[in-house]
Amino acid sequence: MRWLCFAVCLVLPSTLAAQSSGTGRTQGRIIGFVVNDANEPIGDAILCRGVVLAKSATTSCGSDHTDAQGHFDINVPLETNRIFAEKPQAGYLQVNRPMDRGVAVKLSELGPVAHVKINIGARSGDLILVITDRATGKAVDSFIVRWIRIDDGPVEFSSSSKARISVPANVEMLLTVRANGYEQWFYADDSAPSRPILRLDSGEQRTIAVELEPQH
Repeated sequence: MRWLCFAVCLVLPSTLAAQSSGTGRTQGRIIGFVVNDANEPIGDAILCRGVVLAKSATTSCGSDHTDAQGHFDINVPLETNRIFAEKPQAGYLQVNRPMDRGVAVKLSELGPVAHVKINIGARSGDLILVITDRATGKAVDSFIVRWIRIDDGPVEFSSSSKARISVPANVEMLLTVRANGYEQWFYADDSAPSRPILRLDSGEQRTIAVELEPQH
């Protein structure tokens, strides 16, 4: 009996110490809702969570969505420290998945739940490019379109071989088109030719004629 008491007296303090030092929790929880720039709820939006460190970032998207009213309640790894949303089929997308612009969260064993409001931003704009040879007027089928963001936001660029592309709305950008055998084309605003800046409103669709000059 004395031996049993001695063993219990040894184990019990150790158990209590382990319990007081932490729960061993590995999962946290993020509760919130997603809206656009007009504060309208975005249903069925894709939720993206990530871990952003000083020199690296990992992102996971697609396994969780908002409900029809834009609300969500998801379980995430406890180390998750960033979350954002996108809905490409409705024109809401995050170019290059810029985790630095997501909502920061802080989860811990003592505080495993975070409540957030995510602004998914504005709907992207659509560019339709009609690309032709200036000398012949014939369509040019092989080309590369590139836009480069130049406003006060983070520098971003994207390339595409399609004549219809989505670009972020309400940002200033440069637009170029390149094709083998042609001079590089740069977008220019006819109303302000000295400032070749392109800017689309949320959800705007614009058609631009691109005439490529053959190289000599």
